[in-house]
Amino acid sequence: MKVTYSLLALFFLFICMAPAAAQTTQYTAAADSDPEAKQLLESIRKKYDGYTTLTADFRLELSFPGQPVETQQGSLSRRGDLVHFKLGNQEGIINDEAAYFILHGSKEVQINDLPEPGEATGMLTPQTLFSFYEGNQYVLALQGTEQTDGRTTQVVEMKPLDRDASDFTKLRLLVDQKSQEIVSVRAFSRDGSTYTFYLDDTQGNAALAADTFTFQQADFPGYHVEDLRF
Repeated sequence: MKVTYSLLALFFLFICMAPAAAQTTQYTAAADSDPEAKQLLESIRKKYDGYTTLTADFRLELSFPGQPVETQQGSLSRRGDLVHFKLGNQEGIINDEAAYFILHGSKEVQINDLPEPGEATGMLTPQTLFSFYEGNQYVLALQGTEQTDGRTTQVVEMKPLDRDASDFTKLRLLVDQKSQEIVSVRAFSRDGSTYTFYLDDTQGNAALAADTFTFQQADFPGYHVEDLRF
């Protein structure tokens, strides 16, 4: 099945990390997490939260059973809750007013309401790459270390407590042991599909242009603008 990013845009906006696979131990609360894994993610959170701004180059790898692996290049800039990302032939701007999704292939702009507070919790999207692990919606387990592109990475397995939200069974997070930065995060689906974000270059406190998070319709001449806000 060929999946285009126009469909993936909706997928990443609305799908949540979901039910854990059957296991011998039935975890019911985030308090069941491995203390070392919790401490590791807390150190990551403090590191990223300490930056006023953040930029990153990333790759999204899509793997579906029986299909060639598809990889798309992306980049993002973030200041607080403000995000501007590019992925494939699409672009997103999330500011204080709305969420704008620019589909360059079809020359279309979709304007969406911002999510309600807490609504995006657990979503794996470009705009949540540095915060999806926060909160108490996962059971965490540290799974040792492995070598990744010459770096020693710590492996954290995350199983969502909400078993009814979507088709994912777990997340696998790789963290650079030395820099305490995210290297990749992979979501596993029940059907054998995987969705992996690789963070190739991350820069904290990067200088950003004043209009980074501003949407100007004049910048997209000839684009059809559809306002989907209620």
